[in-house]
Amino acid sequence: MENLDEVSIEKVPMEDVREFYENLESWMSDLPPQLKTLPINHLAIPGSHDSMTYTITKKSKIGPDGPHFLRYLGCLLPVVRPIIFNWSITQHEDVKAQLNGGIRYLDLRVARKCQSDEVCFLHGLYGAPVEQPLNDISDWLSLHPEEVVILDFQHFYEFDDSLHHELIKIIERTFRGKLCPVFSSFSHISLQWLALEKYQVIAIYRNIAVLTATNLWYSNLWITPWPNTVNPGYLVRFLDEELETRNTETGFVSQCLLTPDTYYVARHFFGNLEKDLVNVCRDNILPWIREKKPGSDGLNIVISDFVSYNDFLFSKTVIQRNAELLKWSDKTTSRKYIEVRSKSKT
Repeated sequence: MENLDEVSIEKVPMEDVREFYENLESWMSDLPPQLKTLPINHLAIPGSHDSMTYTITKKSKIGPDGPHFLRYLGCLLPVVRPIIFNWSITQHEDVKAQLNGGIRYLDLRVARKCQSDEVCFLHGLYGAPVEQPLNDISDWLSLHPEEVVILDFQHFYEFDDSLHHELIKIIERTFRGKLCPVFSSFSHISLQWLALEKYQVIAIYRNIAVLTATNLWYSNLWITPWPNTVNPGYLVRFLDEELETRNTETGFVSQCLLTPDTYYVARHFFGNLEKDLVNVCRDNILPWIREKKPGSDGLNIVISDFVSYNDFLFSKTVIQRNAELLKWSDKTTSRKYIEVRSKSKT
């Protein structure tokens, strides 16, 4: 039996609140006990956009997700492939480095590799086969038993039913025992509860094939509106409007990123995502994040490109917003806190 203790939660003067990101590798484990009892869709959680693009190289084959004219040119002219590479890379660090840097949400795009049944990550160009990076995540979680990672399988290219079945088997095999089952309500899904149950992975699968699995989450339980703009002013307005109308009963992803369209890439053909868009985006989103509060109607998951910039400043900024939750009144946050003890699964 676990030891139950009633915790009296009082308002904490903000000057007395420590930095929640002192150790990014274990920031969830290190949160104050009262925050571990809150539903996970109330917490501010940093994530990376197109998380696996670090596995792409300039020699990678062109994937099926890019604009048709670039795919055509890339097949005709080898010089085009490095240009596609410049606009495809969104993360420099491998997945373990991202997790060590506080990232707890991973945005995953997958495709069937040309004329085979191999499933690879991709963004413009093919990346690595899915097995090794997923194994890296599982290994990392085994060393960090109170940390939780949200995997969002966002897009599937050149897939059929059999390949969906195969990918689902890979996910279930890789994270056996770690996968949190699907629930229609988030009310009990706190870091405390997840640690007690030894669940460390919430896997979202945005395809109807998810209906065949009991431990993969549906799209409508994790809303992720896409701003689809290169205009930083529009991005901030979009983020505000979507956050103001978020469903308090679901998870919510704020996509703090600028997305080049075909016209933009053509005008900046020899540029790259980081130089031309990410820096100006960062200048706008970091102040925006610092103004927002987490909670059922506030920040939840926040994602961005090149999250390792300036020693993971993005992660630190998002994580520290959870300090705002300590301002809540006793009536709002008081509940039983269960001291997490080691236990074996039945």
